[in-house]
Amino acid sequence: MSLLPRKFFSHKFYGSRKALTAITACSIGLWQLPTQAQLVLEEVVVTSQKREQSLQDVPLAVSAFSGQALQESGIKDVFDLQVNAPGLSVNQNQNATTSSFAVRGIGGGGNNFGIEPSVGLYVDGIYRARQSSMISQLVDIESVEILRGPQGTLFGRNTLSGAVHFKTAKPDHDGSAFLEASAGNYGLLDVSGAASVSVIEDVLAFRLVGFSSDRDGWIDNLTTEETDVIFDRDRFGFRAQALWTPTDELSIRLVADYGEIDEICCGTGTITDNLRVDKRFPGDTLGTDSIIEPRGGTFLSEATRFDNAVAYSQNPVSENQDKGASVEANWSRGDYTFTSLSGWRKFDSFDKIDADFTDLDALLDANNAAQESFSQELRVSYVGDKLNYVAGAYYFSQNLDSSSTLTFGADTEALAAVFARFVPPSVAAVDQFPLGGDLFIPGDSVNDINNQDHESWALFGQFDYQLTDSLILTAGLRYSDEDKVLTTLYTEDGVSGGFFLPQFPAVQTRDDVNEQITDSQVTGTIKLSWFATDDIMVYASYGTGYKAGGTNTDRIDPAFDQTFVAETSESYELGIKAEFPDRAMRLNVSLYYTPVDDFQVDTFTGSGFNVANAATVITKGGEVELTWQAAENTTVTASYAKTIADFDEFEQGNCWQITPFRLGVEDPGARFNVGTADNEIIVGSADPRVTEQGLNPLTPSFCDRSGGRLGDNPEDFVYLGVRQEFTLQDSVTGFVLGEYSYYGDMVLDQSNEPFSSQDAYGLANLRAGLYFESVNAELTFWGRNIFNEEYSGTAFPGVLQVGRLNAYSREPRTYGVTIRKDY
Repeated sequence: MSLLPRKFFSHKFYGSRKALTAITACSIGLWQLPTQAQLVLEEVVVTSQKREQSLQDVPLAVSAFSGQALQESGIKDVFDLQVNAPGLSVNQNQNATTSSFAVRGIGGGGNNFGIEPSVGLYVDGIYRARQSSMISQLVDIESVEILRGPQGTLFGRNTLSGAVHFKTAKPDHDGSAFLEASAGNYGLLDVSGAASVSVIEDVLAFRLVGFSSDRDGWIDNLTTEETDVIFDRDRFGFRAQALWTPTDELSIRLVADYGEIDEICCGTGTITDNLRVDKRFPGDTLGTDSIIEPRGGTFLSEATRFDNAVAYSQNPVSENQDKGASVEANWSRGDYTFTSLSGWRKFDSFDKIDADFTDLDALLDANNAAQESFSQELRVSYVGDKLNYVAGAYYFSQNLDSSSTLTFGADTEALAAVFARFVPPSVAAVDQFPLGGDLFIPGDSVNDINNQDHESWALFGQFDYQLTDSLILTAGLRYSDEDKVLTTLYTEDGVSGGFFLPQFPAVQTRDDVNEQITDSQVTGTIKLSWFATDDIMVYASYGTGYKAGGTNTDRIDPAFDQTFVAETSESYELGIKAEFPDRAMRLNVSLYYTPVDDFQVDTFTGSGFNVANAATVITKGGEVELTWQAAENTTVTASYAKTIADFDEFEQGNCWQITPFRLGVEDPGARFNVGTADNEIIVGSADPRVTEQGLNPLTPSFCDRSGGRLGDNPEDFVYLGVRQEFTLQDSVTGFVLGEYSYYGDMVLDQSNEPFSSQDAYGLANLRAGLYFESVNAELTFWGRNIFNEEYSGTAFPGVLQVGRLNAYSREPRTYGVTIRKDY
């Protein structure tokens, strides 16, 4: 068997040993189905190992979507993509510039300036350090590859749990072009187009792509009396390319792009309000919601959770500009290919939110950030009869600047005064917080200014060697070196300084940060592939991943460390990739077990985002993807993901803030740090130091979250899509596509707050269209979440509002029509 690439299609499954046995039996049973030799499934080639290969030959869990598949499913952005891709999750919460990706439950990195993502994002091979740069429109895409599991050998940069590679359509000499327009509810109007121009036949071609997307929001702001304002769309961009191929051996591709977002994002719903007595106190101690209406505000109870309405003092602002350029050169000499890939990126953002999430004049948070990076990769690949390899070097430099300002309003003092009732009299709570005083003067603010210089480099190599006609060994290593210098300046404008309000570290005076982090790591992989037949491959693999440490840039509780260490992962995987050509069916199955050490948990604590290392997180389970050409005009696609992601050890996590208030039940994981680890006190124990040192279960330093679930992770995901095509007349064909995605129950925050639990839900999409062959045009009617399922995104405790739990809202039913003309 030669190692030269062969055509393939991608679909896969992961689960338990019993599940693998069942799928294997199912695969064998497929031979009993009637043959369909006349039907042929689409073939796909991926570059998940930095060279073109058949996915069925790659011992790796990869989902591959062609540009045609994205178009047929109506996938316009990464939020749509996650509906079709098992194991992938994309969240947009506080604003459009804090979006984050997760694979197999592991992700994050959206909110804190000092943390990096665990999922690597690449466009045409160039690493995107800011994940929010990928939430814009997916226009003129050739393919998307989602690699699950650590990719610490060939990709390297923060691919601890996986990588997503977007490849844009290249310029061509055929003059291909398209125009597309969509209109829908909430005033949707999308326009996009692309065109290639051949300047020198077979030598030089250009391609220009442009898009614009506008839509009203779907959440009302009752305070400003604006309807359908929050979660609007206002984005545009373009991409220009040149492809020069002076000889058959040499190609040079230049890509430049620009994108801009200016939106009102994001809105929340109330899971629990606190207009009630705190169950922990014997007296009538009402929560902060009790003062909203007396001070002229609007109270929204938990009964309004899915009313798509908020009451904010002002609408949230979310703006960013993303631009960059890359040059890729490939030179082939016999069995060798030499590649140079250079990339420059710049990402600027500004966001401003009503940080108390009410229409009291209390807290306003504004953030400016700028990121600029340069990357250079040099590699050589070799393809032989028995040996293939890829080897290279990688360099990355990045500068990050950010500034944030939290400004106090006329109602801040009143809100904080009610909040202070829930702080037991201890540790200077009375002396340093005089109720009714002038601690929070309107217009005063606290300010944080951050700068980080980051430089890293790596050497890597991976080879495939054909041991026998049916057995292939794959092995690779990567050495990474990281150097970060971060400085943070904390100032208080007009604030006297030095005050301490427990559970509100966002206003605490802090020492400035001046930290340097240097680290190095060796990661790698080893895999064994056995081709049982030409169409069935079984593989076993082991791989490791790495993400550098960093420094908290928000003002956090002094009980936590300001810095956090590197995060590492390893993954054990077993899989089967099978094709059944006579049955027009493909089925890929895989199981995995992935422990993550020193997992960097990014948790909102009610006043800011705190990054801390959990000792160990374990994610295990699997995915399955199936494609079946059931009849000449009927295609069935299905996938399933089982993702069990838990904190194996996490002794210094964040504590419950809602359950103690509502039920009077202490957080069972509550701990006090009284100086050293040996002096740690467990709440509820008979240790006399609880009384002697004035400690109280209402204000533990941190809580043990060991055994808890990772937030925003459904343990079960199911996708089913059925496409039926039909002929109306010789030049007119039609289609109907129905899709259903099921998400299992989950917790919506990392502290496993019981009130943040969310039941399972399902989303249904429907598309129906006509293709007019004579004019090469298509008319499509579509709807997403057609049954208007109500569900929430990430949950977080109210700022200075003990007992209140909010959650970010998710998109309701949308529908519209799309017209596309291809040239």
